[in-house]
Amino acid sequence: MKVCPNCFSDKELIYYISTSNELGNCDTCCSKEQSLLALEELYDFFQALINNYKTTDKGEPLTSKIQSHWSFFSSSENAMKILNFVLPKLQTNITSSIDLVDYTDDIIQNYGYWETLKDELKWKNRFILNIDKLKELEWDKFFNTQKLKPEELLYRARLHHQSGLKPKAKEINAEDNMFCPPQTLAGGGRANPSGIPFLYLSDKEETTLYEVRASYLDELSIGEFSLNDGIEYVKIVDFSEDTSLFQEDSNNISSTIKGKLLRERISVDLSKPMRRYDNEIEYIPTQFICEFIKVFTGASGIKFSSSLHLSGNNYVVFDQCLMKCNRVYVVKVNNVELSSTLIN
Repeated sequence: MKVCPNCFSDKELIYYISTSNELGNCDTCCSKEQSLLALEELYDFFQALINNYKTTDKGEPLTSKIQSHWSFFSSSENAMKILNFVLPKLQTNITSSIDLVDYTDDIIQNYGYWETLKDELKWKNRFILNIDKLKELEWDKFFNTQKLKPEELLYRARLHHQSGLKPKAKEINAEDNMFCPPQTLAGGGRANPSGIPFLYLSDKEETTLYEVRASYLDELSIGEFSLNDGIEYVKIVDFSEDTSLFQEDSNNISSTIKGKLLRERISVDLSKPMRRYDNEIEYIPTQFICEFIKVFTGASGIKFSSSLHLSGNNYVVFDQCLMKCNRVYVVKVNNVELSSTLIN
């Protein structure tokens, strides 16, 4: 049975199949004149992948489990065709694409420890923690770094709280005033503890308006930031990255799955909007994980999806001296669209 790039959505596997010298019509999705690869060449990969699942009465169909976390196949139909062809050739007790499965116990334990850690940090041990447990779970390997480069522009907004105030963009040293407050005035946030200011930025101007909860007719100063002169790049941990499941070295698949599932759960907590009635205790776990990242990966910041503006991303830079504010300009909010969701 032959497959082609159109059978999959995984970018690494698409590239791998595209390098094949064989051209023709796909047996799986019926695409014409495509690069083709015999499924037999992917048996090692699928064996390593399926080894990370177990059958269970309370699970979900294998196809759904893979697609919901990875969008690995281009369609559920292609997923069922390919899995049902491959599974009988593998050493596994999973016999069909509709068998109910869950992740293996070691994977569940790995990402599930995030909830255990959150509870311990908030209610049991805050300053002296069993770091050896995190090393045992190999968490230090699950926060891969990406490069933030000088050409990437980031933004930060500040509200003008009183009418008639001089716009921030017209102040002397306006660029300096867009940075963090002094250490003695720095409150705790999702990423930083009180007294240790981090620079919170966004990749879109519009995202910053959502993040500071701008309202109709509000005026705001927007600071445009980039890396400081002379810095070639800094390393950041990207919680929003699209992780590829396919790897030619199938020995790493389990680690890839553990890392993605862990980052997803941490990202949910990083992205939670800060509400005015939130207790600062709720921020301690994400403050801890940022410090863990800073110490054990050498990263200079993190990137994660904004929950308030779905097309935008937020950045946290641990040392604001790495950044410069290129300019400050003033904007006014002309339109706000609100919606509600029934929660009771």
